[in-house]
Amino acid sequence: MKYTTLLMDADETIFDFGKCEYNALKAAIEANGLTFNDEILETFSAINRRLWKKLETKCITSSQLRIQRFRELIEKCFEGFENTEVLAGSYIQELSKQAILIEGADKALAELSRSFDIYIITNGMKTVQRGRLSRTDITSYIRNIYISDELGISKPYAEFFDIVLADIREQDKSKILVVGDSLTSDMQGGRNAGLDTCLYDPKLKTEMPNELCDYRITELMQIFDLAEEKI
Repeated sequence: MKYTTLLMDADETIFDFGKCEYNALKAAIEANGLTFNDEILETFSAINRRLWKKLETKCITSSQLRIQRFRELIEKCFEGFENTEVLAGSYIQELSKQAILIEGADKALAELSRSFDIYIITNGMKTVQRGRLSRTDITSYIRNIYISDELGISKPYAEFFDIVLADIREQDKSKILVVGDSLTSDMQGGRNAGLDTCLYDPKLKTEMPNELCDYRITELMQIFDLAEEKI
């Protein structure tokens, strides 16, 4: 097979982050005596996405992101609420409990693990990602997980991948495939590391061809076709 090793993103590639975020934010807000609705979710999601992009470009740290997103949310939606740290902590705690997988991801990982070494590479926070993984049955399919919060560097920087590549079993870069949903962290990161890239894009949101992507798939099981050079 063309590839032996998969470096896979976590959120929106394995975990259904939209559902996880909804449940965690709702629980955290209501636990602090505030009212949750879809407008609150949309506001938080927009703030969160923007700040994660800033993290990817080293404009802020993960510690700053953790608090700043709730500081901005409170300014927009909960004027007068003063316990920013408490709300931020509640969200992290709740999110660490949310282990909702994308439909079919567990079965796909089980099948893929028979042919590939699978590693998770994520820009998540260690408390959240390790907490969620511990609540799933997929850990037996994963050889290791690399979390930016633990490594001290995030995707898409080559230094993140340098740490990963120095640790994994496969040392031939041509046999390693980066799989993820993000152009800016996963695909750009793969390019920065000199690795082939595969965009997971089930809703076909990204116009192709794209210089950052060697392949695009809509289902994880299509990785078998890539490895056998069928698509």
